[in-house]
Amino acid sequence: MKTTYRKHLLTAIAALSMAALVSCDDVSPNDRYILGESVKAERGVLLEDFTGQACINCPDAHKVIEQLEERYGEDKLIAVSIHCGGFGLSTSRTDFSSGRIGLMTEEGNAIMEAYGIQSFPMGVINMGSPMVYDLWPTEVRNAIKVETDVNIDLDAEYVPDSRDGENGYFGTIDIKAEVKSGTDRIADIQFWIIENGIVATQRSTAGTMEDYVHNNVFRAQVFSGLRGSQISLVAGLPTETEGSIANRWTDKEHWVPENISVVAFVSDKSGVLQVVRKALFPADSETGEEEGQS
Repeated sequence: MKTTYRKHLLTAIAALSMAALVSCDDVSPNDRYILGESVKAERGVLLEDFTGQACINCPDAHKVIEQLEERYGEDKLIAVSIHCGGFGLSTSRTDFSSGRIGLMTEEGNAIMEAYGIQSFPMGVINMGSPMVYDLWPTEVRNAIKVETDVNIDLDAEYVPDSRDGENGYFGTIDIKAEVKSGTDRIADIQFWIIENGIVATQRSTAGTMEDYVHNNVFRAQVFSGLRGSQISLVAGLPTETEGSIANRWTDKEHWVPENISVVAFVSDKSGVLQVVRKALFPADSETGEEEGQS
């Protein structure tokens, strides 16, 4: 696909709880974040971070994600922060005029329920068992060593709408993935939409931060169900899957295309076989300072 959208998008984001049903895990601080010896990344690893804006310990888990991304690279450690559950703030409660932005979606809650998540923060690596964040470094280190015979060539673009401009972005995100496998197998493929740079409230052990920068935020999935659409893979032959989703610019959600990435993963009963991530637009050279990672 050729990228047709060339005009400049926004370069900065304006600073745009329900009763707790579950506990917010408190993990005592120590040097658990030391990641150990250097490991060659052989594959992509999917880390699903179950989080919420009212979870005071979730920012500590986000720091672990930052360390893992720095160590392995965002092309290998692919984190998706899923706002959900009793500590989430629903997108339905968003009020941009007052600066209140909710990040919890019904789709995110469905993913949480599929794994049986009951406490926060919690993570799932390559669709395995839920675990507390002090275990993530070891599990990621082990998972990233595992070889895979599945490759994903992912292409994603933002196709603009005639209404695009200062008042929003109403175009479509078109996605195409070419999957190759070294063996014949039946698998599933899913496309997720994630967004960086969302400035919104977040509770922490130090209090409430109104200008916390949320990254890797799960926005939507293209195919229904946790695993997505079934595909048949024939050894050595490419299998193409396409999907699209309308960019959401409503009174409850503002997706900024320049901050959007697509995550594509192929899985079977053993877990995630491969995962890749592709931004709709190249990352800005100026990263700026961030208050947090989620």
